[in-house]
Amino acid sequence: MPRPHRVLVAASSLFLASSGILIATATDAGAATCGAHKVTTIHGAKAEYRLACKNGNLRVYGWVKDTRADDDFAALHIHSSRGEVRSAFANGWGKVEHFDFSFARTRSAEVRLSLDN
Repeated sequence: MPRPHRVLVAASSLFLASSGILIATATDAGAATCGAHKVTTIHGAKAEYRLACKNGNLRVYGWVKDTRADDDFAALHIHSSRGEVRSAFANGWGKVEHFDFSFARTRSAEVRLSLDN
């Protein structure tokens, strides 16, 4: 017998698909901590980032690239464990945007790659 939460997830996915709503989400959007290095890709976007800590502060730096010719653009959203959000955008096929963000008094962040328009 299926578990209730799996049925709910399947039903939600079916509803979104039948409604014509498309949601592009990042893979591996879990919290990363100091020393992490990640290269992540979704259809239409690619990013590489690193997390470094010094004196109790977090630095997240790297690049994001738009890899598809369309009206969407690549977006990398960084959510610090203290609730701050910073974003980098690459708008246009082949465009690369470099970023370097600092977050005070934290050692982890969740990083999400997506397509926005």
